[in-house]
Amino acid sequence: MINNLFCKENVEQIRVPEVVQTDLLNIIEDKLKKAGFYYRIAYRVKTVDSIVNKLNFKEYRISGTENEDKKMQDLIGIRIMLYFVDDVSICRTLLDTLFAEPGIWETTETTEYEFKAMKVNGIFRLPGYLAKTIVNPVLSDYIDDTFEVQVRTNSFEGWHEIEHDLRYKGSAFGEGNEPLARKMNSILATFELCDDSLVKLLEDLGHQHYKNHKWGDMIRCHFRLKLNSDPMSPEIERVFDEDTELAKRFFKFSRGNAISKLWNNTQDLAQIPELSIDYIVRIVNEIGPRDERLFKAFAIIDSKSGQDDVAGNKHKKFEPFKALGRFIVFQSETMLETGNIGALEAFKKASGYIYAWIKSRYNKCLSDLPDIVNNYSGSEPGYSVMVKYDEDAMYFEEVSTHIDSKIASRIWISRAVLKNVDGGIAFFVVNQYAEPKERYRDNENVLFSRPNFYGEIADNIGIYDVDKLKENVTGIDVNSYSGLKNLIDSDNRKFPVVVFSGGRDGWMDEFDIDFFARLVGYYCHVRSIDDPEVERMMADDYGLDRERINDSITVFYKGSAPQISYKSDISDTTFEVIKLEQKKYWNENGCRAFRRKLVSEIREDNARQAEKNRDNSVC
Repeated sequence: MINNLFCKENVEQIRVPEVVQTDLLNIIEDKLKKAGFYYRIAYRVKTVDSIVNKLNFKEYRISGTENEDKKMQDLIGIRIMLYFVDDVSICRTLLDTLFAEPGIWETTETTEYEFKAMKVNGIFRLPGYLAKTIVNPVLSDYIDDTFEVQVRTNSFEGWHEIEHDLRYKGSAFGEGNEPLARKMNSILATFELCDDSLVKLLEDLGHQHYKNHKWGDMIRCHFRLKLNSDPMSPEIERVFDEDTELAKRFFKFSRGNAISKLWNNTQDLAQIPELSIDYIVRIVNEIGPRDERLFKAFAIIDSKSGQDDVAGNKHKKFEPFKALGRFIVFQSETMLETGNIGALEAFKKASGYIYAWIKSRYNKCLSDLPDIVNNYSGSEPGYSVMVKYDEDAMYFEEVSTHIDSKIASRIWISRAVLKNVDGGIAFFVVNQYAEPKERYRDNENVLFSRPNFYGEIADNIGIYDVDKLKENVTGIDVNSYSGLKNLIDSDNRKFPVVVFSGGRDGWMDEFDIDFFARLVGYYCHVRSIDDPEVERMMADDYGLDRERINDSITVFYKGSAPQISYKSDISDTTFEVIKLEQKKYWNENGCRAFRRKLVSEIREDNARQAEKNRDNSVC
């Protein structure tokens, strides 16, 4: 029977957001790490073709079929690969305690005469908040809000994949291939024997360490958990040396009970002591022997380390808070254009744009913000705003902070100053974030961020960096070349100057110079030369190649020698594009790649110059 709903078009409408993967893996891995398992874990969402094939093959909810009352349950799958075979049953039991309902498990049924890849698959109901995030507009009656967990040993993992494709999806081991199927089964039997033999070997090795009074190695071999490299403390060794029968009780203690104790610890993973030989002995003693000599030994160990109760973490000595590092992602020091409206009017309009930006962002969390620009200071957890406003002196300053909505322990800080300088209005802006210095940080290009009010002021009032900053290209001819040279040579210039030369065969159209100017025009001067005589003048003034300058891009960064790229450099460029939020990556080539590269370098230079001038800057 065919259900016409089971088609590619309907399946393609299913959306499983990234939060499902992130949260499910976090929930499960938090426990696996606490328990000390040696493991690997993988996540997948069924492909469109796989969903269509399974819906049609299984005939879900089609009257008269064996699945007429069932839904597909493995839209989402998680596979846990364990390194020791006896961990499989322990992990399965513990997984049943993790979600609202125990799993519905399916295991391989084998006989003494048959070997096959062992299957331990459980179906669990998704946490309600995650189930609600999945979009399934057409097939929700046929696909359940569940996910599958497959638990395997590491050695069987590859063969499960092969067997699924060759046996379940096809008939590679079907009629006529019995000898090869038998050989396949013998290989699987070898894997099963290896898994069992490895556990037996380590147990035998642990017993040998017990006989040799190597208590730390005994604990490692018997419990087979991911422990750190710290040796057993001498205080514990002395207790075991004095009472080998007590040591034997630890060697015979159930791994499952110890792992369960670790698994069920409800503290945050970061608050739990690192797994060590001492820690295993401690928890086993608490749930098993409860030997007073060991309690006294741990009291001595804790006293030496400055902790009264490591296991409970009740009186842990916390490290003092560390200062956060500050990382500038945009800075600008310009002058407002005042020729048309005068300094006071320009100051008032610019103050209004900045304050409107503050008001729109913070009015929900700082309800007492004035309706119009005025002096203000206020804060709420995660947010703060300070505004100084003196119209007579033409001085405005804002400092505002807010927490990052996505990255924990990152705080964004904006500062803007408008100031009367010799009758003109200086405009200073800095945007930065603070976070722990040791955190890995993305390229400044990714984090480059200028506040919206900066563009509004540039658009509606105008800003100067020796020359006016514009989001378009200014052509240079013989008459205007002296102005370009004055701009490049000025000691007061803050931003780079990019000069395009030639492009007569169309490569500049591919580069899209107008789009480039819109991207960087308010923190970079963009100029274009289409006159061979002007090109030669610039080549002579700045030591460039007169023969090759006719197809080139030259960047004049403040305080640096000119950086020229010729046509061959531009057309041969490759650039890695990384969109972190969209999880996208690709390689760009040619002129477009050079444009991306140049934008990235200009933005990095902005942050670099800001860091260099941090101590001297008004901001």
